[in-house]
Amino acid sequence: MDTLAKALLLALGITTMGGCAASGEEVAAEGSAISPAPPQAGDPANHATFGVDVSVWETALSQSEMDCFWASGARHVIVGTQDEGIARQQLAMAVSRGMTIDAYVYLDWGADLTAQVETAFERVAGSPVGRMWLDIEQIPGKLGSAAIEADIRQALTTCQAHGGPSCGIYTGPGFWKSYAGNTTAFSGVPLWWAEYDGVTSLASWSGEQFGGWTKPLGKQWASKPLCGIGGVDWDTIQVTATPTVVVDRTLPPDTGAVPPAPGGLFPEDGYVDAFAYAKIMSDTIPRATSYQLAIERWSGTAWLPYFTYQNPDAFVEWTPAVPNAVYHFRVRAENAHGWGAWSAWSSFDFGRYTGPRPGASAPDAGSPPPPKADSGPPAPQPASGVPATISPTGAERVTTPNVTLESSGVTGATAYQFAIEYEGPSGYLPYYTYSTGAASVTFYPATHGISYRWQVRAEVGGAFGAWSPYATFDFP
Repeated sequence: MDTLAKALLLALGITTMGGCAASGEEVAAEGSAISPAPPQAGDPANHATFGVDVSVWETALSQSEMDCFWASGARHVIVGTQDEGIARQQLAMAVSRGMTIDAYVYLDWGADLTAQVETAFERVAGSPVGRMWLDIEQIPGKLGSAAIEADIRQALTTCQAHGGPSCGIYTGPGFWKSYAGNTTAFSGVPLWWAEYDGVTSLASWSGEQFGGWTKPLGKQWASKPLCGIGGVDWDTIQVTATPTVVVDRTLPPDTGAVPPAPGGLFPEDGYVDAFAYAKIMSDTIPRATSYQLAIERWSGTAWLPYFTYQNPDAFVEWTPAVPNAVYHFRVRAENAHGWGAWSAWSSFDFGRYTGPRPGASAPDAGSPPPPKADSGPPAPQPASGVPATISPTGAERVTTPNVTLESSGVTGATAYQFAIEYEGPSGYLPYYTYSTGAASVTFYPATHGISYRWQVRAEVGGAFGAWSPYATFDFP
C-alpha cells in the first residue's frame, strides 16, 4: 500500500511521465499503447477474485487504464483514502467500468485514530464500497504492543459504528508479530494480509498463520507495475458484492463515420493539480485507434498553444514546463475513417496561479487553433480584499497531530482555498489545496520533521481573489 518510497519519488519530482515542450510550441508526439498483463484468475477454489489496490500516488485513473486492469483479469479495486478528490475519481472510474470496490484508511499512530477513520468514510460517502480496511503497517516508533492494540481497537470501533461497509484489517506477519505482539484480539475481524511471494492462492495461509486468524479474506501477493502504472498492488480477495454497473464490452458495428467528440474530460474545469505532474484524460471511443490531446497555457492575456500529444490511449501524463499556471486541454479521436470533432475545453490550475484569469475558454471545435487574442477580461477580484493569515503565522513549531490553518474572513465570501506547500530538497513543493466554506481548515500533515508554508484566498461573487502572503510552520 503506502510506502515512503512512493512519497519521496513524488516529493523529488521523479516520475516516469512523458516529456514536455517549451511554451509556445504545438507538436504531435506519438505515445505507446498500454498493455494488459496475462489475465489473472484469482483463486476460484476459495471463491476469491483477482483485484488491485491503488492509492493517491497513482493519481487519477483513466478509462484506458481501468479497462486494461479488466483485460488483465481484475474485477475488484481497493482505493486509498489519502486524498478526497483522487479517491472519489478512482472509485467512480472503477464502478463505471464494472468493478466492485473497497476502500482503505492508512492508520497514522501519531494522529487522532477516530478522526482518520471518520475522514475516510466522508471521502467515500455515496460510493458502493463493500469494506473499509484499516491499513495497519506504519512503524509505531516507541509505542508498545498494548498501545498498538488499544489504537487498533479504537479505529475498529469507529469503523464498525458506521454500519454499511463492513470493516477489516490489512496487515502483514512482520508488523503483527513484531509490533502488535501477535495478539489474537482481532481474530474475528476479516483479514487481508500481505505476503509478497507471488503465490495467488489463499490456501498459502496454512504456512503463514498469525494473530489467531483461521482464514483470510484476501492476500496481497505482489507489488509491481500493471498497465503502465508503477505503484499497483496485486491481490487475491473474496468479494460478496456485485457490480453496480454492467459494461457491455462487445465491439459495436462500424458505422462508417468518424468518432464523436470524447467526453469525460479530467481534470474538470476548476480543478487544482497539486502534484508534481499533470494527468489529462477522456473517455475512450469504440473503434478509435488514436487520440490527440491538445494543451494550451494561459499567458495572463491569451491562450498560447503549448503541446499536442498523440496517443493510442485516451490519456497522457506530463510535467508542465511552466508551474503555477492555468492550462486547458481538449481531445479528439481517430478511427479508420479519419479524425472526429474536438471535445470542449477543460481548464485547470497547475500549482498556485495568482494572475488574471481568462474570461472565456471554449472556442469552437475544429482544428487546433492558432494563438488567440485575449479571451476576455480577467475575472473580478473580491472587493473586500485578501484574507489575512492568523495562525500559524511564521516559523512556529506545531506539537499537535493536526494543524488548523486560520485566516480572517472576507465579507461576502462563499468559499476559501488553503494552498499548502512542504519544504523539499531544493525549495517548497506543492502539497495540497483544500477548498472549504469556512475561513479555517484542519489537516494532518503526512510528513514529519519538515517545514510547511500556506496561503489562503477567498471567493466572492463566483471569482477567487488574490492569495495572501505565505505563512510558515514547522511540523516535528
